[in-house]
Amino acid sequence: MSSLRPLWAARGVAVIGASDRTGAIGRLPVQFLQRYGYAGGIYPIRPDGAPVAGLTSYGSVAEVPDSVDLAMVMVAADKVVDAVRDCAAAGVPVVVVCSSGFAETGEAGAALQDELVATARELGVRVLGPNCIGTVGTASGQVSSFSPLFSGERTELVPGTLGFVSQSGALGYGAVSLAFERGLGLGWVVNTGNEADLTATEVMAELATEPGCAGLLAYAESLGDLPTLAKVVAGGMPVALLKAGRSEAGAQAAASHTGALAAQDRVVDAALRQAGVVRVDDVDELLDVGDVMGLVEVVRGRSIRRVAVVTTSGGSGILAADAIEA
Repeated sequence: MSSLRPLWAARGVAVIGASDRTGAIGRLPVQFLQRYGYAGGIYPIRPDGAPVAGLTSYGSVAEVPDSVDLAMVMVAADKVVDAVRDCAAAGVPVVVVCSSGFAETGEAGAALQDELVATARELGVRVLGPNCIGTVGTASGQVSSFSPLFSGERTELVPGTLGFVSQSGALGYGAVSLAFERGLGLGWVVNTGNEADLTATEVMAELATEPGCAGLLAYAESLGDLPTLAKVVAGGMPVALLKAGRSEAGAQAAASHTGALAAQDRVVDAALRQAGVVRVDDVDELLDVGDVMGLVEVVRGRSIRRVAVVTTSGGSGILAADAIEA
């Protein structure tokens, strides 16, 4: 198993800070994993060892008798670093830090985030977040997320061939809801939050290697590794991106939202165009592009893209061919 696959294909998920209180954030991932048929192990972690959603809980990840390759950390910000240390000691390779109170809150939070990253790197643990809502692997029912979307009585997972990566949690899962409503199948959903360690670009590069992935959709407030994204596109994987922070006011809002550092938009726009990334203006357009990507046939792991143009005008057909090849 590659290093990031537990984010959507884990063998066992630990929820650190689990709660049995109805509606509590620490209960929702446990509840959702059960509801959507996740077949791997579900391990609530809480100090008192009280059951959660009918499941046995454990005082620490080290006490879990089975393999855990993904941990969700849902404790207060000042307890997160210790939780990551516990995960490393138990051999957990990937941790999703849902807790907020880090770089998005100011200097003190940024210092705490720096400590989190330093600890994780020293111990060899990859961290998604902090300040994120979690991940979904629709094919396996792995809803390792606390998004209220999955509380809906009528919410059903719509598996598909597209990956969706969003730096924003609420906007991201709002877009997922709209995608499901229009029948657009998403195979993988990842909210990256503050991107203290794992970035949207790194997650997209990993998703591009998934068998059956036909395209990637993304929302980002900052992009730190465009060469990697360009390689993903050059390898034949279409990418559509909704990049926020076009204006000065938007860039300032992004900084307070996820701690994102923005570059000048015209520079970003030119870089994305050169990389071959389709830049869209809003969520609806992002999903429209996804509809087209979803039509791509995937055979033996290779995408086959063919476009037919039917027109009564020869000139229009020529212009359409030019646009397709552009």
